[in-house]
Amino acid sequence: MKHLLKILPEYFEEVVKGTKTFEVRKNDRGFKLDDILILAEYSISLQSFTGRVIEKKVIYILKGGSFGIEKGFVVMGLQNGFS
Repeated sequence: MKHLLKILPEYFEEVVKGTKTFEVRKNDRGFKLDDILILAEYSISLQSFTGRVIEKKVIYILKGGSFGIEKGFVVMGLQNGFS
């Protein structure tokens, strides 16, 4: 399944560079392995999307409720090079 998600410019840039290989989100969408995250850069100051988008594949999911992750949230490992 594909999920369109807003991402702030400072985080978007790190995903593009490959230094941010994870995404922390509220699990209100039922994220699963092999889902595709369509990360769309969003500027709060402009209150709009910038037009920059990158796609990443979910290759790992750590569910909340343990390891200091709040229940109802997930940490998703993202596959580099998938765009």
